[in-house]
Amino acid sequence: MSDDFEYDVAFSFLAQDEGTAAQLNDALAGRVKTFLYSKQQEQLAGTDGEKSFNDVFGKKSRFVAILYRDNWGSTPWTRIEETAIRNRAHEEGYDFCLLVPLDKQATAPKWFPKIRIWIGLERYGVDGAAAVIEARVQELGGNPHDETLQERAARQARAVEFKAERDAALNSFAGVEAFRQGIESLGAAIKRGVDSINKGRTSHKLEFRGMQQQGSPCFVLGLQHGLSVGGRAFYANTLENVYLEATLWHGFPPMRGTVRFEEPEPYITVKYQFDYLPSKQYVWRQETDSNRTFSSESLGEEILKWLLDNGGDPVW
Repeated sequence: MSDDFEYDVAFSFLAQDEGTAAQLNDALAGRVKTFLYSKQQEQLAGTDGEKSFNDVFGKKSRFVAILYRDNWGSTPWTRIEETAIRNRAHEEGYDFCLLVPLDKQATAPKWFPKIRIWIGLERYGVDGAAAVIEARVQELGGNPHDETLQERAARQARAVEFKAERDAALNSFAGVEAFRQGIESLGAAIKRGVDSINKGRTSHKLEFRGMQQQGSPCFVLGLQHGLSVGGRAFYANTLENVYLEATLWHGFPPMRGTVRFEEPEPYITVKYQFDYLPSKQYVWRQETDSNRTFSSESLGEEILKWLLDNGGDPVW
C-alpha cells in the first residue's frame, strides 16, 4: 500500500449525519489530515464529482470511517463512495476502513466483514470514536501528532465562532422565517409522499389535509391513528423552546370544522428541533436521537414511514 496519502482519514456519511461527522472531524483535525466533504467544497468545486470522490475513498485516504445507517449506499454520493471502498477492499482487504453504526439497532451491509465493526458511538461518544479512528490511522502507518497550543486554540476558536453563528442563525428574524419555510416545505413533502403511497393503492387510500392557516398543522387521515404535523414560532426573532411535533391520535386528530363527541387523545408524539449545521444548512433534528438530522424532504418521508409502521389498520 502506498504511503503517499493526501488524507489520513475520510468520512463517508449520509446528509442527515453531517453534524456527527463534523464533530468527529473537528475532534481529529488537529492531529491528522481529514477529509469532510462540507469542509472541502471550494477545493472540489468545478471538478468531476464522481472521479474526485472515487479518488478520495479509493486511494487518497489512508483510512475511511463510514458513519452507517441502513440507507447508506443508496443515495447518489454514498453509492459512489461505497463502490470506491468495495473496489479498494477487493485489492487490499478491509483493514483501511471502519464501520460506525448510528442506528439504535446496529446493522451492517452484507458485504462488510463483521469482525471490522466497531459499535459504540452512542455509548462512548464522539471522543471515544475519534480515539479509535486515530489508533487505526496510526496502525496503518499514519503519524498523528499531539495537538499544538496554537491548534488547540484554533479549534476552540472555531467552536466559539460556530456557536455564535448558530445562535445568530436560529435566534433572528431570518431564522424564524427559515423555520416557517421549513414547515411549509415539510407539508409539501408529506403531500407528495401521500400521493406516492396512494398510487400503489386501489382502495384504503390516505387523505392529506393541508395547513388551514399559517402555524396550523397538516394532517394525514385514513388509518386507525390520524396524524398531525406542525409547529409554530411564538416570537418573531427567536426559536428558543420551539418544536415541530408529529403526533398520532386515537381516531381523528383535532381538526377545525370536525364534529367530535370526545376530545382527541394523543397516542404517540415525536418532537424535532430546527437546527443549523456548520455547512450553513438548516435541518430538523430528532429530539430523542440528536445524531440524526433531516432536510424537510427527508423528514417528510421519515414521518410517513413512521405513520405506516404505527398508524394501525385502514379505517375505510
